[in-house]
Amino acid sequence: MVKRNRYATGVSLFAALGSITYGYGASIIAQTIGQPQWYEYFNLAQEGPGLAHTNVITGLMNGLFSTGGALGALFTAWTTHAFGRLRTIQFACAVCIVGGSLMTGAANIAMFQASRFIMGWGIGMMVCGVPLYQSELATPTHRGRHIGFHGMALATGYALTGFIGFGCYYDSNSSFQWRFPFAVQLIPVLILLAGSAKLPESPRWLLSNGRKEHAWRNLQRLHANPDDPDDTFARKEFYQMTQQFLLEQQRREQLHIVHWWDFFRRKSFLHRVAIGMGSQLINVGTGNLVVNNYQVSLYQRLGVKGAIPILLIAFWNCVGMWGNTTSAFFIMDKYGRKPFYMLGIAGCGVSLIFEAALTKYYVQTGSDNKVGLGFGVFFIFLYVAFYSSCMDNQQYVICSEVFPMETRGLGVALSLFGQFAGTALFVGVAPTSFAAIGWKFYMVFVCLCIVNVIIVWRFYPETKGLSLEEIDELFGDPVAVHLTDANKDQMEELERQVREFSMPNGSGSVEMPDSESKGMEEENEHVERTSFQGKK
Repeated sequence: MVKRNRYATGVSLFAALGSITYGYGASIIAQTIGQPQWYEYFNLAQEGPGLAHTNVITGLMNGLFSTGGALGALFTAWTTHAFGRLRTIQFACAVCIVGGSLMTGAANIAMFQASRFIMGWGIGMMVCGVPLYQSELATPTHRGRHIGFHGMALATGYALTGFIGFGCYYDSNSSFQWRFPFAVQLIPVLILLAGSAKLPESPRWLLSNGRKEHAWRNLQRLHANPDDPDDTFARKEFYQMTQQFLLEQQRREQLHIVHWWDFFRRKSFLHRVAIGMGSQLINVGTGNLVVNNYQVSLYQRLGVKGAIPILLIAFWNCVGMWGNTTSAFFIMDKYGRKPFYMLGIAGCGVSLIFEAALTKYYVQTGSDNKVGLGFGVFFIFLYVAFYSSCMDNQQYVICSEVFPMETRGLGVALSLFGQFAGTALFVGVAPTSFAAIGWKFYMVFVCLCIVNVIIVWRFYPETKGLSLEEIDELFGDPVAVHLTDANKDQMEELERQVREFSMPNGSGSVEMPDSESKGMEEENEHVERTSFQGKK
């Protein structure tokens, strides 16, 4: 196994500051709807005749956030291709700063709702850009861990909202109670934007834009290994990347792919979209964001009052941090993506069955049975243990892996669009649904969990240990060079080809489109905009 590169690990961890912003921004409403001053400032009723109107407002602000996220995700299909993975993250930072600032200073409910949409747009860009960027920096044997940093940071953002919200709960005489938590979400994104000037651009994106010398320099540094002073493995990787790029370019010409929409004529691309977007919809189908965003209401229905629901949210998200960390460091790169993904779906479904039963017999009957209500809280925590350790990271790893270089940005954008669209649907209708059908709303997610376990078992491939280029073969597309899955003869042939291959900083040339004069440009120089048009 290739040893970890500390520089690559540090880059992926620093990029995950954007993921903290996503986790914080997505979950902050969970503690906001537990703050009395927020209701008072915007003149919203917490009970009585005006509660129905309040439910519409809370549903709308979650729906607007998800709608903005869906559009922001689609926007990255263009930015990741035209400007690069790193530049997309920088754009996302700028949008999040605008949205977070407006949210913090909101003077009325209309301004607040608009800020939620803008913040959602920035978050949609961030949640596409960060795991995509991490996936293209990592070695095949550590890709799950690198993308797992996204999930770990996301859960950290969720946990921060709970503890900060709990602390602010006791400032009951001013709007500081809810404005300060909104202001905190600006900190990680400001740090990321300031430090992003020192981050490297994705070697694969640089290579696809003819900047092969720059691409090799970045890959060499990211995958340097003290046990491999000659960069033998990195050279093999770079050779594989260049040959796969040439092969993809030839196939575009053979299939007459000129514009991005032409990719939808390829069955393998549609298959990949089904897997990538499906992973997002499967996770949404467990009800994860419904449970998270309405925890305060759930705990209050379970008889937990005051600031305790907000504190429980913080501990609930700490369980999520533990689960995501366990998944990133000990599960995905060792046991694969698929087995634990199925376990997580099944575990979430079972937890929701018990939660529905306890809600029916103890919550909706107005029972004061402490044991029954206590088990209601327990199963909410069991739910997040399954979800975070088996599902949360996996959804981002899967959608970042299954697409080839030429469509990875487009594919990840479509996949995450599915997440936000599904979230907008379920989170938007949750307050009204809980009020109308109560415990039966949980059963919708239970049924989806049953169906989704079967879908993953039957249709999802295992990608553990393969390079991004080798995953193409799982979808029926040709692979130019085998590296991680090469047999003895293939490896000997690869070593011979690499010896004959002229690296960008050596003598000779590589037979591929080149822009050598641009190859020495720094990571953050302006790059001429490109389109999805195949190079002739």
